[in-house]
Amino acid sequence: MELNFEEDPQWWNGRIPDNLILNEIHPDELKKWQRKRLQPLLPKLLFPASWSLLILTIGIIFTLFDYRTNFSEYIGSFIIILGPCSLGLSILYLSNIHQNSNIIRVLFQGLLGRTRILWALIILILFTISIIQKPTNPHFWNLMILPTTILWIEFLAFGCFYFSSPFAIWMTEIDFENDLPISKLESKGWIWMSDSLKPVNSLIAIKKDSKGNSLELSSIKSNKQIWIVLSWWQKSGIRHDPFVNKNVKGVAIPWLTKKLGYSTILFDCKMLDGLENLDQFIKKS
Repeated sequence: MELNFEEDPQWWNGRIPDNLILNEIHPDELKKWQRKRLQPLLPKLLFPASWSLLILTIGIIFTLFDYRTNFSEYIGSFIIILGPCSLGLSILYLSNIHQNSNIIRVLFQGLLGRTRILWALIILILFTISIIQKPTNPHFWNLMILPTTILWIEFLAFGCFYFSSPFAIWMTEIDFENDLPISKLESKGWIWMSDSLKPVNSLIAIKKDSKGNSLELSSIKSNKQIWIVLSWWQKSGIRHDPFVNKNVKGVAIPWLTKKLGYSTILFDCKMLDGLENLDQFIKKS
């Protein structure tokens, strides 16, 4: 991880958007910490969404007309399933661009969460039946169209909602002259995750809220400097900057994401309780 705090201007086509800067918040509890913005991922979703939609459309066409041609029905079935699968795999790949990402959590709690697991199971069951029984009724093969299309829409909404919010971590340089105050952190709801009281390049502690989101403390060492990193993880496995106003969160295709039940989560600053015990370790500028 590069520790400079001058973000690559190419991420935003030359300069950081004023709308982002104006909507960023720096809480008093983190006055000695620095925000490190991470690369925006929403622009990178545009191409995968486009070509996965093309694949899905081609699959639908093949599925509708396979039985009228000499093509095997499995061609259309394979292509149509490839549509949502390619978009889902693209989301997994993009979520892994940021260092220390959690691809397993994105897969099982994000992409396969809520009703998406149901549609994925329906597709799997239909495809398994087609292999075992090899149905001759053309209408059976058309059953693939509905769940694959819905799953593609669900994946699109997932990517648009979570990738359109600003990404950032918070960092501060510390000096490990003494052991970290594990008991004081635990008394404020933090769960200690390390085997050491001076953890380096490892997870230190986490704190979860009632909705499954979590605040994570970790440490990294670079050029003999040790940094504490604060990350806010959504239940879906996507890391966001919690300290931005609501109007810059989940702004892509809001009518679709709202229709599918996505809602913006406001960060409770009480989650920061306990971090004041780390102030004694923070190096003075």
